[in-house]
Amino acid sequence: MKEASGKGNCMIANKNTLKHSLRLILLSVFLCASYSQAQQQAELPDDKRRIDRLGEGSTDEWEMDLALPSAARVVSSRKGELVLPDEDQNRRLQELLSSLAANPGDSRALANLNAFLAGVLDQANSLMDDGELKQAEQMLPVVHSIDPGFRGLNEAKKRLKVFKEAEVFLVAGDAALEAQQLLLPNNDNALYYFKMALSKDSQSKAGKAGLAKVQGTLVERALEFARELDFETAESWLSDASAVLDDQKLIDDARIEVTSFKQERAAELEQKVIEAMNSGEFVLADFNIIDLVALGGQEARLESLRQRLEEARFYGGFEPGQIISDELPSGGKAPEIIVIAQGSFLMGSQSHSGNEKPQHRVTFEHGFGLGTREVSVADFRIFIERSGYRTAAERKGSSSIYDEAAGRLSSHSGTNWQHDYKGKKAKPEMPVLHVNHHDAREYAKWLASETGKGYRLPSEAEYEYVARAGGVGSYWWGEGSPTEAVENLTGDRDHSPGKRKWTTSFKKYGDGHWGPAPVGSIGEGELVHPMGIYDIAGNVSEWVEDCWHQNYIKAPVDGSAWVNPGCNRRVVRGGYWASSPKQSRAAIRISAKAETYGPVVGFRIARDL
Repeated sequence: MKEASGKGNCMIANKNTLKHSLRLILLSVFLCASYSQAQQQAELPDDKRRIDRLGEGSTDEWEMDLALPSAARVVSSRKGELVLPDEDQNRRLQELLSSLAANPGDSRALANLNAFLAGVLDQANSLMDDGELKQAEQMLPVVHSIDPGFRGLNEAKKRLKVFKEAEVFLVAGDAALEAQQLLLPNNDNALYYFKMALSKDSQSKAGKAGLAKVQGTLVERALEFARELDFETAESWLSDASAVLDDQKLIDDARIEVTSFKQERAAELEQKVIEAMNSGEFVLADFNIIDLVALGGQEARLESLRQRLEEARFYGGFEPGQIISDELPSGGKAPEIIVIAQGSFLMGSQSHSGNEKPQHRVTFEHGFGLGTREVSVADFRIFIERSGYRTAAERKGSSSIYDEAAGRLSSHSGTNWQHDYKGKKAKPEMPVLHVNHHDAREYAKWLASETGKGYRLPSEAEYEYVARAGGVGSYWWGEGSPTEAVENLTGDRDHSPGKRKWTTSFKKYGDGHWGPAPVGSIGEGELVHPMGIYDIAGNVSEWVEDCWHQNYIKAPVDGSAWVNPGCNRRVVRGGYWASSPKQSRAAIRISAKAETYGPVVGFRIARDL
């Protein structure tokens, strides 16, 4: 009965197999062989009777009869035979095959085996995706040994071949990366090898990771050069890095960081330019600007610095028309000065006295500072009290004053810088009088010492340039009488407390003052000096730095003072409260001994920028 049943099963299996695929034919042979083996075991003595598990006590004869001999080797632990990498998988495979051996034709067992093999194949594909080629390579032969035509096996084999070809390039790429051969030599560098790997397997994670490492290393090189302030080389490396991958986030982030380095460097260079300008080292400032240009992308900053450098060259970092009042260390401030723009003008006159000739062009390459008003009694008092200086009038004990009753100047004892033009106590806002050239120079020298700035008396050229307001008229307002009160001039509408009038005066003009007016108090109407200066044509005449010369032959043309060592005569410029219109002209020059002082001459300061 068992034999008949066994044979029947074998025949049924063969019959069904012929109706299906070759795979079932092979499986039926396997089942028939299993049945024959079972029959042989049934004839053995009881103590030797057993069912051989595949891989346990298999004989050469059994292996020859088995249609799929490799199936038996799958679960064998003998050296050199095919096994799965995982022991649990090996045991499961053995169980499935044994189940089929014991129950040939069991469709459920066969389905379980197919599912198992599909899982093994999926696992092998996953391992290949993860780059674990050796494990995958161990698994595919096992599937092949059971069913060479298993669905998806050939595709997996092809994938493995591609992965192994790509792996050769990946290994070479890693080695080149380790050797820092990122881009060179040609066809023997990390970038080349990783790209070749991806040409074999476009989805290679290791290939993509390799390219990312190449890009990251290139970016880091760029940042290293940027930190060393070599931004040109840094940009070159970033350009190379940008060609490695389509994803530009790393490049964009690096460029932001490089830009930050640039801005820090630009700010540093800007500060160096400013420091050089402030110290007058304009060549050094130029070199730092060149470095700033080399950075690139600093157009706005460069435009501002170039403008400031030009202003520094010409105006010491200030702007034309800017008013400056330097702090005094012991309190208070120096008199206000205003920045006079550089320029050129014709100095002198061809139609008046010989000492105003020859008319010649003077050009100021640089701007300069000039007092907006004459030095006041209050200004001069600070100097006297803090320096202990004594003026010539104080030492002599007298000065000349204006005697209205006599209509002339007369000597008056006890008069000095503290008194007005009549010898009375002067108000603080009045222009300081009764000072000679030496007194005026000592005041300017004291200001320079106190502030560390280049205070001095103005030059003749500077005075006339401003008195003309850079123009060609006889006065800064042009010709003739002003249309409204702009300076303390001799106007026919002015009269003294004793009702005196000027014999020669500006017609139809009056400013309400007979003697000197408070400094800077006139000229607030519509017609004001375009350079922001007060009392340049009137109020009091003023000492300048120049020595007296009979004419302008060989006079400086750069606006500097014309000084001869040891000269005892200096120049007085500008009209005073009693000057005729002719004496108030911009070109007028007056010769005076340096020791002279009285009620008609004061001074204003100038300052180098």
